[in-house]
Amino acid sequence: MNSVATSLPFTARRALVPPQGPAFCAETLYAQVFEDILDHQFAEGLSEEALIRAYGAGRSQVRRVMSRLARQQVILTRPNQRARVAEPDAEQIRQTLQARQLAETRVIELACAGAAGLTFAPLRTLVVRERQNAEAGRQSTATRLGGEFHLELARLAGNAPLAHFLGGLVPLTGLALAQHPARIGDWRVREAIANAVENGDAGVGIEWLREYLDRLAVLQWS
Repeated sequence: MNSVATSLPFTARRALVPPQGPAFCAETLYAQVFEDILDHQFAEGLSEEALIRAYGAGRSQVRRVMSRLARQQVILTRPNQRARVAEPDAEQIRQTLQARQLAETRVIELACAGAAGLTFAPLRTLVVRERQNAEAGRQSTATRLGGEFHLELARLAGNAPLAHFLGGLVPLTGLALAQHPARIGDWRVREAIANAVENGDAGVGIEWLREYLDRLAVLQWS
């Protein structure tokens, strides 16, 4: 793809797909920027102008994406300076994983309680796409899709405050996981959780979730 001017802090790895309305364009842009963050493409920080030129996006979409990333604590904004990518420390990661375990335990319970009326195809699709990208070596995409699985499960559970709460925890976990890129088998955990929830077996789903989050908690965090 065409490279951007050398004055930019990075070279965008992807071109935006043709937009299909402002919301679609912003969502696509968010996915691409988040993946580039996971790939350490923003050592010199982020600015509206740099993202507009790098991705060919409109200013309104860029502002929405930067605002979303700031709410998720993935980037830190400062007056009259470039935003910078957050660097969560070991204690922040530990607390994030603890909060996720509490919230997602309840999500699984709620999803299992209403499993008979739910459609699981979106979860299955996310697992397949995560596996494909992980096995192809596209770990940043796989990490993003793995996070989307947990957010989609929260949406299916039908508790909006819980889903909103997790929306601020899951991306931060993804950012932390960029320190440990070689995790091609994580999709198996999500496949097992999807199987358990579809079968209405909250106990099994929660066991898989806790094992996964506990495994992340003992990784070496900088």
